[in-house]
Amino acid sequence: MVPRTPDPEKNERIREKRRETLERRRTQQEARTYGLKLDRSKASKSRLTLLRRIFLEAKWFTNHVIARGITTLESDKDYKVDRVPVKVGEAFEERELLILSSQMKQAVIKRLQDSLSALAQQKRKGMKVGRIRFVRRVRSIPLMQYRNTYNVDVERERVRIQNLGEFRVSGLDQIPEGAELATANLIERNGDYYLHVTAYVTKTPRVRTRRP
Repeated sequence: MVPRTPDPEKNERIREKRRETLERRRTQQEARTYGLKLDRSKASKSRLTLLRRIFLEAKWFTNHVIARGITTLESDKDYKVDRVPVKVGEAFEERELLILSSQMKQAVIKRLQDSLSALAQQKRKGMKVGRIRFVRRVRSIPLMQYRNTYNVDVERERVRIQNLGEFRVSGLDQIPEGAELATANLIERNGDYYLHVTAYVTKTPRVRTRRP
């Protein structure tokens, strides 16, 4: 496989577009979160099995990163792994990560690093903090790239989640027309599944009222 030659002009265009997006959001838009509920009654058994599996894989991967060391250089490369050791009783078994995508793994790593950074800040302020412990369950999975890790079809009232497929959802009517969709979180709560979507909408001008 021939390695790709870096394209400085293309990279600069990407950086410039990112700067423009950030500036527009800062000055013209505000972030709002909308909760969509996945319709389990319309999902096949195989899709529901995949949903349960992805949260299990997220737990395995989270504990793997914690065990390796969240701040080690290796943790930044762990998104490439497709097998992780899982403790079963007193022994460890290798488990395959069949559904959790590289982008999802990167988001899990970043979430752990952000949590570690927050603990460090609290410690510097003199607060007593513990350490990040292994988890028994993972109830949310970050989906950082709209149109890649997830997509929304308003007309068909469906969402597509990477490696999981399409699901019918309720709640899309909350999202105003023209909203710029950004990140999302896939959430499991009491056996139901939700997609919490962050969208940027045009800022509403504040109306000042005069006091009588």
